[in-house]
Amino acid sequence: MLRLRFLKENHISISLISVILGLSGCVTSTDGIQKSQDQSRALSGERTKMGQSYNLNADCTAATIPKVRLVQAPAHGSVNFVSEGVYSNYKESQRVKCNSRKSPGVSEYYSSQTGYFGKDMYKVRVSYGEGTVKDVTVNINVIKN
Repeated sequence: MLRLRFLKENHISISLISVILGLSGCVTSTDGIQKSQDQSRALSGERTKMGQSYNLNADCTAATIPKVRLVQAPAHGSVNFVSEGVYSNYKESQRVKCNSRKSPGVSEYYSSQTGYFGKDMYKVRVSYGEGTVKDVTVNINVIKN
C-alpha cells in the first residue's frame, strides 16, 4: 500500500508518496526485491522531501536503520539522504502509537537544477537490514517556481 502525505512548503501543497515497510502494494520480483513507483511534485530549484524510510519495533524503538542508496540519479537534479528523526505512518494497531513521535530514519530530499521544469526521475534501493529490500522509482513533476 502506498501512503500519501501533504506538506505545506512555500504556499504550495506538495504531495509525497512513500512506501512503508510491511504494507502491501509493492510488486515482488522473482529475486525477492519489492518494486514500486511513486509520483511526486517539486518546485524548480527548491529542496523537497520526497520520502522517508524507517523500521520500528512494536515498542517504537528502531528495529534497524534502513540503508538507502541511489541506483539511478535524476537527469535534472540531485538527491540527498539524511539520517534524521522522522514521523512514522503505520496503519496497523501495534505500531500506530509510534506515529506521534519522531523515530530514527532516513529522509530523501530532491533538488532540481535551478530553472529546470518538467519531468524528472530517480531510483533508490532501500535495505532494511532484516531481509527486506525495496527498489523505488520516484517520478517527479518539477514545477516552475
